[in-house]
Amino acid sequence: MSFSSKSHRTRSGSLLLFSIAMALCAVVPAIAEAKHDGNGIRLKFHFQQTLIDQANNNFRSPYAGKNSFLSKEPPAMSLLSNFKFNLSLPDQFSVYFNPDLAGGKALSNTLGLAAFPNGDIYRVAAPTPVFSSGEIYLKKTFSLSGTPYSTNGTRLSIIAGKFCLADFFDRNEYSNDPNTQFMNWALMNNGAWDYAADTRGYIPGFVAEYLSPIFTLRFAATMQTSSANGPRFDPNIAKAHSFNLQGGYAYSLEGLPGKVRLLLYYNTGHFGNYAQATNDPQYHHNIALTRQYGRTKVGLGVNIQQSLCRNAGLFARIGWNDGQNESWSYTEIDRTVSVGILTKPHLFGRRHDTFGIGAAVDGISKAHRDYLASGGYGFIIGDGKLPQYGPEELLETFYKFQFNKMLALSADYQYIVNPAYNPQRGPVNVFGLRAHVSL
Repeated sequence: MSFSSKSHRTRSGSLLLFSIAMALCAVVPAIAEAKHDGNGIRLKFHFQQTLIDQANNNFRSPYAGKNSFLSKEPPAMSLLSNFKFNLSLPDQFSVYFNPDLAGGKALSNTLGLAAFPNGDIYRVAAPTPVFSSGEIYLKKTFSLSGTPYSTNGTRLSIIAGKFCLADFFDRNEYSNDPNTQFMNWALMNNGAWDYAADTRGYIPGFVAEYLSPIFTLRFAATMQTSSANGPRFDPNIAKAHSFNLQGGYAYSLEGLPGKVRLLLYYNTGHFGNYAQATNDPQYHHNIALTRQYGRTKVGLGVNIQQSLCRNAGLFARIGWNDGQNESWSYTEIDRTVSVGILTKPHLFGRRHDTFGIGAAVDGISKAHRDYLASGGYGFIIGDGKLPQYGPEELLETFYKFQFNKMLALSADYQYIVNPAYNPQRGPVNVFGLRAHVSL
Protein backbone atom coordinates (compact mmCIF):
# COMPACT_ATOMS: atom_id res chain seq x y z
CA MET A 1 0.00 0.00 0.00
CA SER A 2 1.54 3.32 -1.06
CA PHE A 3 1.87 6.46 1.04
CA SER A 4 2.00 10.11 0.06
CA SER A 5 5.09 12.11 1.08
CA LYS A 6 2.93 14.12 3.49
CA SER A 7 1.64 10.95 5.12
CA HIS A 8 5.17 9.58 5.31
CA ARG A 9 6.43 12.78 7.02
CA THR A 10 3.57 12.62 9.52
CA ARG A 11 4.32 9.00 10.39
CA SER A 12 8.06 9.67 10.63
CA GLY A 13 7.50 12.67 12.89
CA SER A 14 5.16 10.68 15.13
CA LEU A 15 7.68 7.85 15.42
CA LEU A 16 10.43 10.35 16.27
CA LEU A 17 8.36 11.88 19.06
CA PHE A 18 7.51 8.43 20.37
CA SER A 19 11.20 7.49 20.40
CA ILE A 20 12.01 10.65 22.35
CA ALA A 21 9.30 9.75 24.86
CA MET A 22 10.80 6.28 25.37
CA ALA A 23 14.22 7.85 25.92
CA LEU A 24 12.73 10.17 28.53
CA CYS A 25 11.21 7.18 30.30
CA ALA A 26 14.63 5.59 30.46
CA VAL A 27 16.60 8.55 31.81
CA VAL A 28 14.24 10.73 33.85
CA PRO A 29 11.80 8.50 35.75
CA ALA A 30 12.54 10.47 38.90
CA ILE A 31 10.65 13.44 37.46
CA ALA A 32 7.40 11.64 38.10
CA GLU A 33 8.01 11.41 41.86
CA ALA A 34 6.15 13.75 44.18
CA LYS A 35 8.13 16.73 45.50
CA HIS A 36 7.52 18.22 48.92
CA ASP A 37 8.73 21.26 50.78
CA GLY A 38 8.55 22.14 54.45
CA ASN A 39 5.19 23.93 54.08
CA GLY A 40 3.32 20.88 52.82
CA ILE A 41 3.43 21.93 49.15
CA ARG A 42 3.45 18.96 46.82
CA LEU A 43 4.11 18.80 43.09
CA LYS A 44 3.27 15.75 41.00
CA PHE A 45 4.12 15.23 37.35
CA HIS A 46 2.85 12.51 35.04
CA PHE A 47 3.60 12.01 31.36
CA GLN A 48 2.12 9.60 28.84
CA GLN A 49 2.31 9.23 25.10
CA THR A 50 0.21 7.02 22.85
CA LEU A 51 0.74 6.17 19.20
CA ILE A 52 -2.14 4.48 17.37
CA ASP A 53 -1.81 3.08 13.84
CA GLN A 54 -4.98 1.76 12.15
CA ALA A 55 -6.00 0.31 8.79
CA ASN A 56 -9.33 -0.87 7.37
CA ASN A 57 -10.23 -3.46 4.76
CA ASN A 58 -11.73 -2.79 1.35
CA PHE A 59 -15.37 -3.22 2.31
CA ARG A 60 -18.56 -3.15 0.22
CA SER A 61 -19.35 0.44 -0.79
CA PRO A 62 -21.79 0.81 -3.71
CA TYR A 63 -21.90 4.59 -3.13
CA ALA A 64 -20.50 7.22 -0.78
CA GLY A 65 -21.17 10.80 0.32
CA LYS A 66 -18.94 13.56 1.62
CA ASN A 67 -19.01 12.17 5.19
CA SER A 68 -18.70 8.49 4.32
CA PHE A 69 -16.12 6.14 5.77
CA LEU A 70 -13.74 5.34 2.92
CA SER A 71 -13.47 1.83 1.55
CA LYS A 72 -9.96 2.29 0.17
CA GLU A 73 -7.38 4.43 1.96
CA PRO A 74 -3.88 4.13 3.44
CA PRO A 75 -3.36 3.40 7.14
CA ALA A 76 -3.64 6.35 9.52
CA MET A 77 -1.52 7.14 12.55
CA SER A 78 -2.20 9.45 15.50
CA LEU A 79 0.05 10.58 18.33
CA LEU A 80 -1.10 12.04 21.63
CA SER A 81 1.21 13.26 24.42
CA ASN A 82 -0.24 14.26 27.80
CA PHE A 83 1.61 16.25 30.44
CA LYS A 84 -0.08 16.40 33.85
CA PHE A 85 1.00 18.79 36.59
CA ASN A 86 -0.72 18.76 39.98
CA LEU A 87 0.36 21.37 42.54
CA SER A 88 -1.14 20.65 45.97
CA LEU A 89 -1.12 23.60 48.37
CA PRO A 90 -2.01 23.88 52.05
CA ASP A 91 -5.67 23.73 53.11
CA GLN A 92 -6.49 21.07 50.47
CA PHE A 93 -6.21 23.50 47.59
CA SER A 94 -4.85 22.19 44.26
CA VAL A 95 -3.91 23.56 40.84
CA TYR A 96 -4.07 21.30 37.77
CA PHE A 97 -2.39 22.04 34.45
CA ASN A 98 -2.60 19.28 31.85
CA PRO A 99 -1.40 20.40 28.39
CA ASP A 100 -1.18 18.01 25.46
CA LEU A 101 0.65 17.65 22.18
CA ALA A 102 -1.29 15.88 19.43
CA GLY A 103 -0.80 15.19 15.75
CA GLY A 104 -1.41 12.76 12.92
CA LYS A 105 -4.73 11.82 11.33
CA ALA A 106 -7.56 9.33 11.54
CA LEU A 107 -9.00 6.97 9.00
CA SER A 108 -11.37 8.87 6.68
CA ASN A 109 -10.51 12.13 8.45
CA THR A 110 -12.62 11.07 11.47
CA LEU A 111 -15.78 10.77 9.35
CA GLY A 112 -18.23 8.01 8.48
CA LEU A 113 -18.62 6.08 11.75
CA ALA A 114 -20.67 7.22 14.72
CA ALA A 115 -18.74 4.74 16.87
CA PHE A 116 -15.31 5.85 15.70
CA PRO A 117 -12.47 3.36 16.32
CA ASN A 118 -9.71 5.74 17.57
CA GLY A 119 -10.39 7.22 21.01
CA ASP A 120 -7.44 9.63 20.89
CA ILE A 121 -8.23 11.24 17.55
CA TYR A 122 -10.67 13.87 18.82
CA ARG A 123 -7.69 15.65 20.38
CA VAL A 124 -5.86 15.78 17.02
CA ALA A 125 -6.20 19.00 15.02
CA ALA A 126 -3.49 18.67 12.34
CA PRO A 127 -1.01 16.14 10.88
CA THR A 128 1.90 18.01 12.45
CA PRO A 129 1.79 17.74 16.27
CA VAL A 130 0.16 20.84 17.77
CA PHE A 131 0.45 21.98 21.38
CA SER A 132 -2.72 22.73 23.36
CA SER A 133 -3.08 24.19 26.85
CA GLY A 134 -5.54 21.38 27.57
CA GLU A 135 -6.96 21.37 31.07
CA ILE A 136 -6.26 24.09 33.59
CA TYR A 137 -8.41 24.25 36.70
CA LEU A 138 -8.46 24.85 40.44
CA LYS A 139 -9.78 22.44 43.06
CA LYS A 140 -10.70 23.05 46.68
CA THR A 141 -11.53 20.08 48.91
CA PHE A 142 -13.35 20.14 52.23
CA SER A 143 -12.91 17.04 54.44
CA LEU A 144 -16.19 16.10 56.09
CA SER A 145 -14.80 12.98 57.76
CA GLY A 146 -11.46 11.22 57.79
CA THR A 147 -8.05 12.84 57.40
CA PRO A 148 -7.21 15.47 54.75
CA TYR A 149 -6.50 13.99 51.29
CA SER A 150 -7.90 10.62 52.44
CA THR A 151 -9.82 8.71 49.76
CA ASN A 152 -11.61 6.67 52.42
CA GLY A 153 -13.35 9.60 54.11
CA THR A 154 -16.23 11.83 53.10
CA ARG A 155 -15.37 15.05 51.31
CA LEU A 156 -16.77 17.86 49.22
CA SER A 157 -14.81 19.32 46.28
CA ILE A 158 -15.30 22.35 44.05
CA ILE A 159 -13.53 22.45 40.66
CA ALA A 160 -13.45 25.51 38.41
CA GLY A 161 -11.62 26.15 35.14
CA LYS A 162 -11.28 24.36 31.79
CA PHE A 163 -11.48 20.58 31.87
CA CYS A 164 -12.88 17.49 30.17
CA LEU A 165 -16.28 16.51 31.55
CA ALA A 166 -15.46 12.85 30.91
CA ASP A 167 -12.73 13.11 33.57
CA PHE A 168 -15.46 13.49 36.23
CA PHE A 169 -18.58 11.82 34.76
CA ASP A 170 -19.29 8.39 33.25
CA ARG A 171 -16.09 6.96 34.70
CA ASN A 172 -15.66 3.19 34.61
CA GLU A 173 -12.73 1.14 35.86
CA TYR A 174 -12.91 -1.33 32.97
CA SER A 175 -13.59 0.92 29.99
CA ASN A 176 -12.68 4.58 30.07
CA ASP A 177 -9.15 5.10 28.79
CA PRO A 178 -8.41 4.68 25.05
CA ASN A 179 -4.69 4.83 25.81
CA THR A 180 -4.75 1.53 27.71
CA GLN A 181 -8.24 -0.01 27.31
CA PHE A 182 -10.91 -0.03 24.58
CA MET A 183 -10.38 2.54 21.83
CA ASN A 184 -13.85 2.81 20.28
CA TRP A 185 -15.85 5.93 21.17
CA ALA A 186 -18.98 3.90 21.96
CA LEU A 187 -17.08 1.74 24.46
CA MET A 188 -14.80 4.25 26.19
CA ASN A 189 -17.78 6.54 27.00
CA ASN A 190 -21.56 6.52 26.79
CA GLY A 191 -22.10 7.25 23.10
CA ALA A 192 -25.47 8.95 23.69
CA TRP A 193 -23.95 11.42 26.18
CA ASP A 194 -23.41 14.51 24.02
CA TYR A 195 -21.17 16.16 26.59
CA ALA A 196 -20.10 19.76 26.04
CA ALA A 197 -16.58 20.03 24.63
CA ASP A 198 -14.51 21.88 22.07
CA THR A 199 -12.67 20.14 19.24
CA ARG A 200 -9.95 19.01 21.67
CA GLY A 201 -12.43 17.73 24.28
CA TYR A 202 -12.33 20.60 26.82
CA ILE A 203 -14.87 23.13 28.12
CA PRO A 204 -14.87 25.91 30.78
CA GLY A 205 -17.16 25.46 33.77
CA PHE A 206 -17.33 24.18 37.32
CA VAL A 207 -17.96 20.86 39.05
CA ALA A 208 -19.20 20.26 42.58
CA GLU A 209 -18.78 16.75 43.95
CA TYR A 210 -19.73 14.95 47.15
CA LEU A 211 -17.66 11.81 47.64
CA SER A 212 -18.03 9.09 50.24
CA PRO A 213 -17.00 5.40 50.25
CA ILE A 214 -20.57 4.35 49.37
CA PHE A 215 -22.30 7.26 47.64
CA THR A 216 -21.13 9.97 45.23
CA LEU A 217 -22.95 12.94 43.76
CA ARG A 218 -21.60 15.27 41.07
CA PHE A 219 -23.02 18.34 39.37
CA ALA A 220 -21.42 20.35 36.56
CA ALA A 221 -22.37 23.53 34.76
CA THR A 222 -20.37 24.43 31.66
CA MET A 223 -20.34 26.57 28.54
CA GLN A 224 -21.09 25.32 25.02
CA THR A 225 -19.20 25.81 21.77
CA SER A 226 -20.48 28.24 19.16
CA SER A 227 -20.64 25.55 16.43
CA ALA A 228 -20.97 21.77 16.30
CA ASN A 229 -17.67 20.17 17.29
CA GLY A 230 -16.16 23.65 17.08
CA PRO A 231 -13.02 25.17 18.64
CA ARG A 232 -14.59 28.35 20.06
CA PHE A 233 -16.75 28.79 23.13
CA ASP A 234 -20.13 30.54 22.88
CA PRO A 235 -19.94 33.75 24.98
CA ASN A 236 -23.74 33.86 25.33
CA ILE A 237 -23.70 31.74 28.50
CA ALA A 238 -27.32 32.50 29.38
CA LYS A 239 -28.47 30.84 26.12
CA ALA A 240 -25.72 28.26 25.60
CA HIS A 241 -24.77 25.98 28.49
CA SER A 242 -24.83 22.43 29.77
CA PHE A 243 -25.88 20.85 33.08
CA ASN A 244 -24.81 17.37 34.18
CA LEU A 245 -25.90 15.50 37.30
CA GLN A 246 -24.62 12.07 38.31
CA GLY A 247 -25.21 9.87 41.33
CA GLY A 248 -23.13 6.79 42.09
CA TYR A 249 -23.54 3.89 44.50
CA ALA A 250 -20.87 1.35 45.52
CA TYR A 251 -22.02 -2.13 46.52
CA SER A 252 -20.78 -5.68 47.02
CA LEU A 253 -22.18 -8.70 45.16
CA GLU A 254 -21.15 -12.05 46.61
CA GLY A 255 -18.15 -10.29 48.11
CA LEU A 256 -17.12 -8.71 44.81
CA PRO A 257 -17.17 -4.89 44.53
CA GLY A 258 -19.31 -3.07 42.01
CA LYS A 259 -20.58 0.42 41.22
CA VAL A 260 -23.63 1.78 39.45
CA ARG A 261 -23.98 5.38 38.24
CA LEU A 262 -26.95 7.31 36.87
CA LEU A 263 -26.22 10.35 34.68
CA LEU A 264 -28.72 13.02 33.61
CA TYR A 265 -27.82 15.89 31.31
CA TYR A 266 -29.38 18.97 29.76
CA ASN A 267 -27.85 20.94 26.89
CA THR A 268 -29.06 24.16 25.33
CA GLY A 269 -27.44 26.30 22.69
CA HIS A 270 -27.45 27.50 19.10
CA PHE A 271 -28.52 24.11 17.73
CA GLY A 272 -30.14 23.04 14.47
CA ASN A 273 -33.34 20.99 14.27
CA TYR A 274 -33.58 17.73 12.28
CA ALA A 275 -37.27 17.95 11.40
CA GLN A 276 -37.01 21.56 10.23
CA ALA A 277 -33.97 20.81 8.06
CA THR A 278 -35.72 17.75 6.59
CA ASN A 279 -39.17 19.15 5.86
CA ASP A 280 -38.69 22.84 5.07
CA PRO A 281 -37.31 23.21 1.51
CA GLN A 282 -35.78 26.63 2.21
CA TYR A 283 -33.04 24.95 4.27
CA HIS A 284 -31.97 22.52 1.50
CA HIS A 285 -31.45 19.67 4.00
CA ASN A 286 -28.65 21.64 5.70
CA ILE A 287 -29.15 21.57 9.45
CA ALA A 288 -26.65 24.37 10.00
CA LEU A 289 -29.10 26.79 8.37
CA THR A 290 -31.75 26.01 10.99
CA ARG A 291 -29.64 26.87 14.02
CA GLN A 292 -31.12 29.13 16.67
CA TYR A 293 -30.96 29.63 20.41
CA GLY A 294 -33.51 27.94 22.63
CA ARG A 295 -32.95 24.45 21.22
CA THR A 296 -32.24 21.75 23.81
CA LYS A 297 -31.08 18.18 24.21
CA VAL A 298 -31.81 16.02 27.25
CA GLY A 299 -30.48 12.57 27.96
CA LEU A 300 -29.59 9.95 30.52
CA GLY A 301 -27.07 7.18 31.01
CA VAL A 302 -26.58 4.17 33.25
CA ASN A 303 -23.04 2.97 33.94
CA ILE A 304 -22.21 -0.32 35.69
CA GLN A 305 -18.90 -1.84 36.66
CA GLN A 306 -18.70 -5.21 38.40
CA SER A 307 -15.69 -7.19 39.53
CA LEU A 308 -15.99 -10.83 38.42
CA CYS A 309 -12.91 -12.11 40.21
CA ARG A 310 -9.52 -10.81 41.26
CA ASN A 311 -8.30 -10.43 37.67
CA ALA A 312 -11.46 -9.65 35.67
CA GLY A 313 -14.30 -7.18 35.58
CA LEU A 314 -17.40 -6.36 33.55
CA PHE A 315 -18.70 -3.01 32.33
CA ALA A 316 -22.07 -2.07 30.85
CA ARG A 317 -23.63 1.21 29.72
CA ILE A 318 -27.07 2.22 28.52
CA GLY A 319 -27.67 5.69 27.04
CA TRP A 320 -30.49 7.71 25.49
CA ASN A 321 -31.12 11.26 24.36
CA ASP A 322 -34.18 12.82 22.71
CA GLY A 323 -32.43 13.20 19.34
CA GLN A 324 -34.59 16.07 18.07
CA ASN A 325 -31.82 18.64 17.69
CA GLU A 326 -28.43 18.13 16.14
CA SER A 327 -25.58 16.26 17.78
CA TRP A 328 -23.20 18.96 18.96
CA SER A 329 -20.00 17.79 20.62
CA TYR A 330 -19.30 14.06 21.03
CA THR A 331 -20.76 11.93 18.26
CA GLU A 332 -23.98 11.13 16.40
CA ILE A 333 -25.48 8.48 18.68
CA ASP A 334 -28.92 8.90 20.28
CA ARG A 335 -29.35 5.42 21.81
CA THR A 336 -26.68 3.00 22.93
CA VAL A 337 -26.13 -0.26 24.78
CA SER A 338 -22.60 -1.51 25.43
CA VAL A 339 -21.05 -4.32 27.44
CA GLY A 340 -17.61 -5.86 27.80
CA ILE A 341 -15.06 -7.68 29.91
CA LEU A 342 -11.52 -6.71 30.85
CA THR A 343 -9.20 -9.36 32.31
CA LYS A 344 -5.59 -10.18 33.07
CA PRO A 345 -5.45 -13.75 31.72
CA HIS A 346 -1.96 -14.62 33.05
CA LEU A 347 -1.03 -16.41 29.84
CA PHE A 348 2.50 -17.82 29.58
CA GLY A 349 3.36 -16.36 32.96
CA ARG A 350 2.65 -12.77 31.85
CA ARG A 351 0.80 -11.47 34.92
CA HIS A 352 0.41 -7.85 33.77
CA ASP A 353 -0.95 -8.32 30.24
CA THR A 354 -4.58 -7.36 29.60
CA PHE A 355 -7.24 -8.82 27.32
CA GLY A 356 -10.50 -7.05 26.55
CA ILE A 357 -13.60 -7.77 24.50
CA GLY A 358 -16.60 -5.47 24.19
CA ALA A 359 -19.62 -4.81 22.00
CA ALA A 360 -22.06 -1.96 21.42
CA VAL A 361 -25.28 -1.40 19.54
CA ASP A 362 -26.00 2.23 18.67
CA GLY A 363 -28.99 3.97 17.11
CA ILE A 364 -30.45 7.37 16.28
CA SER A 365 -33.87 8.97 16.65
CA LYS A 366 -36.46 8.89 13.85
CA ALA A 367 -35.98 12.61 13.23
CA HIS A 368 -32.22 12.06 12.92
CA ARG A 369 -32.56 9.14 10.50
CA ASP A 370 -35.15 11.02 8.38
CA TYR A 371 -32.68 13.87 8.07
CA LEU A 372 -29.90 11.54 6.87
CA ALA A 373 -32.32 9.78 4.50
CA SER A 374 -33.19 13.13 2.90
CA GLY A 375 -29.52 13.69 2.03
CA GLY A 376 -28.51 15.68 5.10
CA TYR A 377 -25.11 15.60 6.75
CA GLY A 378 -24.10 15.77 10.40
CA PHE A 379 -20.69 16.82 11.65
CA ILE A 380 -19.38 13.25 11.52
CA ILE A 381 -21.69 11.01 9.43
CA GLY A 382 -23.78 11.18 6.25
CA ASP A 383 -23.62 9.11 3.06
CA GLY A 384 -25.77 11.49 1.04
CA LYS A 385 -28.77 9.19 1.39
CA LEU A 386 -30.05 6.48 3.72
CA PRO A 387 -32.50 4.22 1.83
CA GLN A 388 -32.46 1.72 4.68
CA TYR A 389 -31.70 2.17 8.36
CA GLY A 390 -29.94 -0.27 10.64
CA PRO A 391 -28.32 0.09 14.06
CA GLU A 392 -24.57 0.54 14.01
CA GLU A 393 -23.14 -2.54 15.72
CA LEU A 394 -19.54 -3.08 16.77
CA LEU A 395 -17.25 -5.60 18.37
CA GLU A 396 -13.81 -4.68 19.69
CA THR A 397 -11.15 -6.95 21.13
CA PHE A 398 -7.56 -6.24 22.09
CA TYR A 399 -4.56 -7.77 23.80
CA LYS A 400 -2.11 -5.49 25.60
CA PHE A 401 1.46 -6.67 26.20
CA GLN A 402 2.70 -4.88 29.32
CA PHE A 403 6.50 -5.09 29.14
CA ASN A 404 7.20 -2.99 32.23
CA LYS A 405 5.60 -0.15 34.20
CA MET A 406 6.37 2.31 31.42
CA LEU A 407 5.88 0.50 28.08
CA ALA A 408 2.90 -1.39 26.62
CA LEU A 409 2.04 -2.55 23.09
CA SER A 410 -1.49 -3.55 22.05
CA ALA A 411 -3.00 -5.35 19.08
CA ASP A 412 -6.60 -4.27 18.43
CA TYR A 413 -9.38 -5.46 16.12
CA GLN A 414 -12.79 -3.86 15.54
CA TYR A 415 -15.70 -5.15 13.45
CA ILE A 416 -18.42 -2.60 12.61
CA VAL A 417 -21.74 -3.44 10.95
CA ASN A 418 -23.95 -0.81 9.27
CA PRO A 419 -21.43 2.06 9.29
CA ALA A 420 -23.29 5.36 9.83
CA TYR A 421 -26.49 3.29 10.23
CA ASN A 422 -26.36 2.26 6.57
CA PRO A 423 -26.90 -1.48 5.82
CA GLN A 424 -25.93 -0.93 2.17
CA ARG A 425 -22.30 -0.27 3.15
CA GLY A 426 -19.81 -2.39 5.05
CA PRO A 427 -19.22 -4.29 7.23
CA VAL A 428 -15.92 -2.65 8.20
CA ASN A 429 -12.87 -4.35 9.67
CA VAL A 430 -10.39 -2.07 11.48
CA PHE A 431 -6.99 -3.40 12.51
CA GLY A 432 -4.90 -1.41 14.94
CA LEU A 433 -1.58 -1.29 16.78
CA ARG A 434 -1.10 0.89 19.85
CA ALA A 435 2.11 1.81 21.65
CA HIS A 436 1.90 3.51 25.04
CA VAL A 437 4.61 4.92 27.30
CA SER A 438 3.94 6.35 30.72
CA LEU A 439 5.94 7.78 33.59
